[in-house]
Amino acid sequence: MILKFWGVRGSIPAPIGPHEVKAKIVSALKGASDHDLENERTVERYVDGLPPHARGTYGGNTSCVQLQSGDTTIIFDAGSGIRALGMDLMEGRFGQGTGTAHLFLSHTHWDHIHGFPFFLPAFVPGNRIVVYSAFADVQTRFKIQQAPSYFPVALEAMDADIEFFRVSEGETITIDDLSISNMELKHPGGSVGYRVEKQGAAFVYATDTALNNFSRPDQEKFIAFFSQAKVAVFDAQYTVREAVRKEDWGHSSPLTAVDVALRANIETLVLFHHEPTHDDRTLHEKFQRARKYLELKRQSQACTVVMAHEGLELAV
Repeated sequence: MILKFWGVRGSIPAPIGPHEVKAKIVSALKGASDHDLENERTVERYVDGLPPHARGTYGGNTSCVQLQSGDTTIIFDAGSGIRALGMDLMEGRFGQGTGTAHLFLSHTHWDHIHGFPFFLPAFVPGNRIVVYSAFADVQTRFKIQQAPSYFPVALEAMDADIEFFRVSEGETITIDDLSISNMELKHPGGSVGYRVEKQGAAFVYATDTALNNFSRPDQEKFIAFFSQAKVAVFDAQYTVREAVRKEDWGHSSPLTAVDVALRANIETLVLFHHEPTHDDRTLHEKFQRARKYLELKRQSQACTVVMAHEGLELAV
């Protein structure tokens, strides 16, 4: 199984602005004085050696993660990142009208569905898009999003075969050789996390969740859902201070995510659903604090923490 991240922000898209681009250029040039800038290879090596937040960006698109297992295409959430994913898929079977995509929604807050009207494979006759959700009226919610008051093209005008399938809490769905189970998360309006298993390897996608005021049985159930995951994507939108101040907003912090990873023996923890007001430098600082916290708290656990960014690929 291969994971690819197409959207990693939360709440609303947060494209990088001109002032931040300028700041990155100025910072990079300040450190380049000892390098031969007339030598192209030297310049490339210098840029490659810059920290990620200085040489690029974590990304501004909202939640969308692709899981590819052979010819099986699984998509988690349809935030604005699904637009670029759709363009990529069009290069293959989906451009020929012979593709099938299984779209699993955590919930239907805007940042998790507002990219769907721009998902090109859904406009190609012959393609099949299966949408899975815990909400019985999810098809109605999609139709409302594309009502004339909000969008010029109705859901019914999409030419692909679009199906909506309701999943019950705890239900396991089998797609080819993948087993996909789910668990209800703590988030205003409801949210669902997913666990995918294949030949003993597990991946967990759990965005938009808070862990405050959990009873012990609920904690144990939550940790069991993540147990022994090779890769787990976890909500880490807020700093610790923000999480306390916004305790009813339904999001977590990187330090909470690390605690979960260590208790559940997660191999690779991916911090996800970045706060839109946090620029790349702030995200980098959050990442460094999470890494230090992991080193402080870990005992014998072999856990790695990764900051989600657009284009990130991981093997499960």
